[in-house]
This record gives sequence, structure tokens and C-alpha cells, in this order.
Amino acid sequence: PQVFVDGLHIVPHADGTVAIGSTSEATWTDPGPDAALEGLLARAVKAVPALAGAKVVSRWAGIRPRASSRAPVLGAFPGRPGHYAANGGFKIGFGMAPKLAEVMADLVLDGRDSIPRDFRVEALR
Repeated sequence: PQVFVDGLHIVPHADGTVAIGSTSEATWTDPGPDAALEGLLARAVKAVPALAGAKVVSRWAGIRPRASSRAPVLGAFPGRPGHYAANGGFKIGFGMAPKLAEVMADLVLDGRDSIPRDFRVEALR
């Protein structure tokens, strides 16, 4: 199962590896991995002691866009009939993805709109 504790995500994968994340910085000079990853690893071991001594296979960092509210942005794309948006979610988007996909599939395939008010494209305006 996925572990979420104090803003830290520990996500197991089918191949036996584990993804640990994530950090967030308002400003940066380099989009690559930085010293913040060491802190993540220490927090992960504290949360899941079985990770102590585990080999770090790779480190990755990138730039993630986010909506001003950090909430997912879902719905029909304004002014573009037949186009839809399913973006945002920032750090929580990964964990919410299965339900967000279900909501978007209902909208696109069946016309059933159950998007929460705060997640609607219109909420950005």
C-alpha cells in the first residue's frame, strides 16, 4: 500500500522498487535533484524502518506546474467543444488519479458531470 505521512509519499511499485517524494520549492536555480532528497530519504526510513539500507536506484527531480489552489482542474475546456482538461492536483494528484479518471470518464463517455465544485475549470476564473 501507498504510505502518506506528514507530506511524504512512499509508493511501492510492482517490480519491488519504491518511489519516495516529494519536495516543493517556490524558487530554484536548477530543476535537477538537490540536497532536499537526503531529507526525504531520512524521513522515509523513519516512517518505514524496513527501508533502512535500501539501495537508491535513481534520483529524479522536475518541475511540476500547479493550479493556484493546488486542487485538480477538471472539466470541459472553455471554448473548445469536445476538449477536456484533467490537470493539476500537484502533490495529491497521483493519489487521486484513479478517482479523477473515473469522474472524467463519466463526463467524456456518458455526459455525467460529478466534478466537485472546487475542482471545476470554472473555479480558476
